[in-house]
Amino acid sequence: MQSIALLLGSFLCGTALAYLLVEATGGHMTAAELRSCLSVAIVASVVVPALPPHYRVELNDDFLVLRGDGRREIAWRDIIGVEIRKTVGIRTVAVHVSGGRRIPLRAPMSFLDRGFDDKAKVLTEWWTARRGSPEGL
Repeated sequence: MQSIALLLGSFLCGTALAYLLVEATGGHMTAAELRSCLSVAIVASVVVPALPPHYRVELNDDFLVLRGDGRREIAWRDIIGVEIRKTVGIRTVAVHVSGGRRIPLRAPMSFLDRGFDDKAKVLTEWWTARRGSPEGL
């Protein structure tokens, strides 16, 4: 479903760009110019949704792994809380670590992700099952 939404969004943006170009040229485009604009819109509609997700979260027994520009590992025992945040109608997950910092996760995100609730639940369950228990209990 996300791919269809991205494909449709890309196509609509490309179509809007083509209309803007038509207006910018005074309403007259040659067949070659129109063909070029439509080609760009079609290529963008196919290529943009096919790009791999840039940011992701991986779960393993010892760490919450954040992938994106690099790799960051956060030990489960260092996470003291998992929070679902809502900003401008978009829900995201943030983790609170023992040093007092809040680390917002770029994935999962509720925008165009119908599986957000399930992913947030899995993340919370992994943290609950793997966090360190307090000393002396």
